Amino acid sequence: MIKFKFTLVLFLAIFAAKAQNPLLNLKYEQNYTPTYSEVIKMYQLLDAKYENAKLVEKGLTDVGKPLHTFIINSENEFDPVKIKAQGKAVLLINNGIHPGEPAGIDASLQFADDILRDKNGLASLLKSCVIVIIPAYNIGGLLNRSAYNRSGQTTPYETGFRGNAANLDLNRDFVKCDSENAKSFTKIFQEWNPDIFLDTHTTNGSDHQYSVTLIAPQPNMFPPTQEKFLREKMIPDLFSEMKKGEYELIPYVSWMFRDPKRGIKMDQFSGRYSSGYASIFNSYGMMTENHVYKIYADRVKSCYQFINVLANFTSENADDIIESRKKGFEESMSTKEYAIDSEIDTTVFTEIEFKGYEVDANQISPVTGLKRFGYDRSKPYTNSINFYDVHNATEMVRIPEFYILPQAWKTVIERLVLSKVEFQRLQNDTILEVDIYYIEEFSNAKRPSNGHYFHNKVTTRSETQKINYYAGDLIIPVRQKRIKYLIEMLEPKAKDSFFRWNFFDNILDSREYFSSYGFEENALKYLDQHPEFKKEFQEKQKLDPEFAKNHRAQLAYIYYNTEWAEKTYKRYPVGKLF
Repeated sequence: MIKFKFTLVLFLAIFAAKAQNPLLNLKYEQNYTPTYSEVIKMYQLLDAKYENAKLVEKGLTDVGKPLHTFIINSENEFDPVKIKAQGKAVLLINNGIHPGEPAGIDASLQFADDILRDKNGLASLLKSCVIVIIPAYNIGGLLNRSAYNRSGQTTPYETGFRGNAANLDLNRDFVKCDSENAKSFTKIFQEWNPDIFLDTHTTNGSDHQYSVTLIAPQPNMFPPTQEKFLREKMIPDLFSEMKKGEYELIPYVSWMFRDPKRGIKMDQFSGRYSSGYASIFNSYGMMTENHVYKIYADRVKSCYQFINVLANFTSENADDIIESRKKGFEESMSTKEYAIDSEIDTTVFTEIEFKGYEVDANQISPVTGLKRFGYDRSKPYTNSINFYDVHNATEMVRIPEFYILPQAWKTVIERLVLSKVEFQRLQNDTILEVDIYYIEEFSNAKRPSNGHYFHNKVTTRSETQKINYYAGDLIIPVRQKRIKYLIEMLEPKAKDSFFRWNFFDNILDSREYFSSYGFEENALKYLDQHPEFKKEFQEKQKLDPEFAKNHRAQLAYIYYNTEWAEKTYKRYPVGKLF
């Protein structure tokens, strides 16, 4: 007890001594957001000034420059394992994923400066949580700076470009992990295993009176304990605390109708997005969406206010947050089925206060002089509207005990390793009887999506087969902490599976074939050796006149309905053991 009192007194004394003037000179009030080099220099200043803060290089990005984390702790300790062993909750904040949306970059710098100098006693938050900030994620986009990058906003004057150095939208790249940025982020995320994750954005969607909106963690994406914690504690508390400040918070206006008065919804974001990626690992992931039509200073300050509220919530509820995730992992690992698709329940809603502007579908464009859809800011209103935030499962899969993945699929294995999936390798060649999918139908997007032709429609059928596996192939136990990740990525019909993102497209090509002349002798031989099949074939000739007149079709019938058929064609390579 004496030791604890001494430590607490020392902690408070250190931070009391540090309460002083701001170290950083931010210019968001002057409609200016810092360049990449200015951002890093400011974090370097904080690192040099404060012994309980550290700027760390954590892997490369596509532009060749390093990704950084800035760690703020109550002491000179920056090792994730040791910090978590102390029972501290981890809040990870990501900024600049879309560099044309820089409010979070400025807000995080301001918050880091304020908490380190203990403005208004902020440093006390660090007693039970550690704050990890990614200063700027899309460095390539941030370096591509221009006054003409973001056509929907007038402030700040210059911003970065949406795509990264490889022209990827990084908020569509989390699970597919094509970019060096995403690979480095995955290492950071898995190293810190954040309890709460925030990604800062700006939106140019619905016009309304709020400077900041929130895409909260969608409760139905979590196991029961975490769903309850979200609905009964976290989400209500965040909105309630924001209302006490200068800037109120509203759910992100995800349209069900063009006029928000008719209701808005909370979407489920899949693993390509940052918040969806976090939820796969039972982390409470969310996005702020600042409002592009508000002046830049208000966007920064409202984002700052939310970061402050979120950090307070993380600190004050650290034990409950950590415990809810622990139970959530246990529940995830014990469930027998998993929802790979869902839809919004339009029969269930809550009523929320919404401060908007009247919709006007007949506004006259000042540019073209023609009618356009818009909002009449001279007609603000405050209304009660319906908010739909319940999703029902529409497709379930039975959870296997193991996935079997041949070692040939190295790009998939690389991503499993990055995500710290536990697996073993077969020691010997063997034959295993597994459940296996065949891809029956699939459709490609008409245009490339982030460098891929995403498979929109996917239908499958299942078979049980004995398949040869070889020493070095992966046996992946499913009931581990990465269970949701494994199902989301290895079930081909899951929303952002490896199959949908083309990682297994080689199976969609047939490697063997038959010629109408060359197959003739083997076809005749097969019919002679299999009288039952021959009878079936001849019956089809009698009943189908078009078939009877088509030489190629008849040979194809023999080829594709016998052992000649290529067993691996459209056979999904991931086997399942129950």
